[in-house]
Amino acid sequence: MKTDNIAPITSRRSFLQKTALGAFSLPVLSSLAQAEELMKGKVVGPVLGHIDASTICCFVRAPKEGTIGLELKNSSGKTIQQLTAKAVQDNDLCVQFTVTGLEANTEYHGKFLHEQGQPLFEGANFIVQTAASPEDNKPVILGMGSCISNDKFNDIWKQAKAQKIEGFCLLGDSPYIDSNKLEKNRQRRRDFWTTLPALKSLAREIPFWNTWDDHDFGKNDSDGLMPKKENIRKAFIEYNALANYGENNAGIYTSFRRGPLEVWLIDDRWFSQTEPSWADPKQKTCIGKKQWEWLQQSLKASDAPFKLLCTGMVWYPKGNKEKDHWETYSAEREAIFQFIKKEKIAGVVLISGDIHVSRHHDYGKDRLGYPLHECVVSPMHSSVIKSLDVPHPAKVWSKPAPNVFMTVKADQKQAEFTWINMAGKKLYQFSLSAGELTQA
Repeated sequence: MKTDNIAPITSRRSFLQKTALGAFSLPVLSSLAQAEELMKGKVVGPVLGHIDASTICCFVRAPKEGTIGLELKNSSGKTIQQLTAKAVQDNDLCVQFTVTGLEANTEYHGKFLHEQGQPLFEGANFIVQTAASPEDNKPVILGMGSCISNDKFNDIWKQAKAQKIEGFCLLGDSPYIDSNKLEKNRQRRRDFWTTLPALKSLAREIPFWNTWDDHDFGKNDSDGLMPKKENIRKAFIEYNALANYGENNAGIYTSFRRGPLEVWLIDDRWFSQTEPSWADPKQKTCIGKKQWEWLQQSLKASDAPFKLLCTGMVWYPKGNKEKDHWETYSAEREAIFQFIKKEKIAGVVLISGDIHVSRHHDYGKDRLGYPLHECVVSPMHSSVIKSLDVPHPAKVWSKPAPNVFMTVKADQKQAEFTWINMAGKKLYQFSLSAGELTQA
């Protein structure tokens, strides 16, 4: 069945008007209930997720149930792989594909198809390049941001693209949902990937990695005691395409390597407040024992010159009465730092968001045996919170500025961190060498 005409439907009234005029080659609907049922077929994507030197992860939301095909070709038009998967209502018609065995640093063209071989819908295609092999020592530039509007500030995504980023890390409140209801989470995530044209286009060109903060984990200042958090996780998995999502159906933590950068997206919500801390039973846990084991193993295994530890919440006292900052979980925070120092793990930098203020902290050498820096990047929308621009002895720079994202540009010897606003103005920039992020 031809379904290209389904995507533009934006309201019940406009759909029925167009149907009455014969603008759609679809059967006349007998009731508003049928019209609403058809509108559930809103398509999403394609959205590119985790991509490395040999793998492409992506997802698409189909207009209806059925078998969906992905045809992947190289830039010469040769078919490399053909995969199929089922779109089912239980997963909100979202279909994830993971293509493996690809060549590094190579352009691929993907097209999603109906089981009859026709395009799934208009625009159901992508062009993307796999990452270079880490051994190639190729420089890389990633974008990062938090606190993101679903329906405003399209130009910030145009500006992100203008920086020639190779991928983007969504650091939480991406999007704002403030509900544990499954359909609400699905709706807001559908809106996130479909409303802003520049984001919709960019998601077909570069990989996106995602984690959550509080407003996309139920409500403000939420924690792992959130009722029905399984609904939140289910919608998150449906509307992202990461390489993995935590372990044993718990959490969404993941990591990835991109050239000289390795990035950890630490889950600071799912496990928080659910049991005594593994670091100090007098405190509640933040990341949970299983995630702690994963973090230790993956940090020890990494040989990346720069290692970015990302969480939605900031690593210092936030400055208000809310508990969602690392000072609440100081025992686990300090245990992480002690482990890094003991194991002589080089190149660690902290990344965070949440507070609607951008900041750079330098905590000195005591904790890791080399300078420990934190980059706070928030918000990508326009609402700043000046009261959270708090004093701190480690503060080097801060600015409660609207519509801000950060780029991280790195080669084997140096990483450069730049805060940029929607107009393209560089608000602040600093660099770190791999040599200075190593114990003497």
